[in-house]
Amino acid sequence: MMRMLRIRSEHHFSNVMASAIISAAIGILYFSFDPAPADADPNDMALVAAKPVPIPVIAYKPTEMSDSKPSDKPGEAKQQAQQANGMLTGRMAILMNQLLLEKGCRYLETIPDYTATFAKQEYVGGELSENQVINLKCRHKPFSVYMKWIVGDKGQELLYVDGENEEKMLVKMGGLKGRLVPTLKLDPHGSLAMQESRYPITKAGIKALAETIIEYRKKDLDENLNTECVMIPNQKYDGKDCYCFIAHFANRKESENYRKSIIYIDQNTCLPIFVRGFGWPSEDLANASAEELDEKTLIESYSFTDINLKSELATTEFDHTNSNYRFRR
Repeated sequence: MMRMLRIRSEHHFSNVMASAIISAAIGILYFSFDPAPADADPNDMALVAAKPVPIPVIAYKPTEMSDSKPSDKPGEAKQQAQQANGMLTGRMAILMNQLLLEKGCRYLETIPDYTATFAKQEYVGGELSENQVINLKCRHKPFSVYMKWIVGDKGQELLYVDGENEEKMLVKMGGLKGRLVPTLKLDPHGSLAMQESRYPITKAGIKALAETIIEYRKKDLDENLNTECVMIPNQKYDGKDCYCFIAHFANRKESENYRKSIIYIDQNTCLPIFVRGFGWPSEDLANASAEELDEKTLIESYSFTDINLKSELATTEFDHTNSNYRFRR
């Protein structure tokens, strides 16, 4: 249940003034970011494994957090909104995370389609999957996704087009299984389709990822959760200038699924290109180091590289009869 933000009446005027100051600062920072089209090289979608992008390492440690709500004393707003070397903290960082992603979503609404190399690793069915690397084609209207695995179940293909194929996704397995088993038509939300994924295919792609994160940030702000968030500027991922957001959550009650999240947002496009989520540890990890804790509690990792926002995909790229696909074989 959503908890109403409690404001002590004796500090009301001070909090209003602090909020106004923070809002003004956010406005100045936010409108200085101007998404521009990425000049990516065309993605030929060849079945060749991409060179892995190294996982970035951030030397940042959270402060000790209690299970209590953030204090709304007048001096706290200034402390939370402190800026050092371009770093934002507290509610300013949470809000900036939300605003940048909303700007990225608006930019994507002007892009009809794109291609990318999509890598993912997820905790599903009681275990963490091996890293999967996928050639991705995505169209926004009607929402359409084509995937071909290049690492993992190599050669596997998946196609989903909103409003077509009886609202089912088509799956052609890779390798020998693909020769023996016909194309599968699966309910995107069914148990069989969800056996190897945390999210349905209807939530695939960069825009859906951004929208999911936005909802979490809104929850952090609306419910005044005891979330520690920091925005670290001047970071790099896949050669791109990025803002890195790291959020730590106080307890399972406030964040059931996530203990920590790491989000890299492309400074040029305001799109999330690297996201990792970490769950809550078991008792045997009580004395684990920060590095071991992250390794043992990773529940999802997603990255988008080789993004081509000027792909101009033909309708046939989302047609199961395409001769380059194997859905009819």
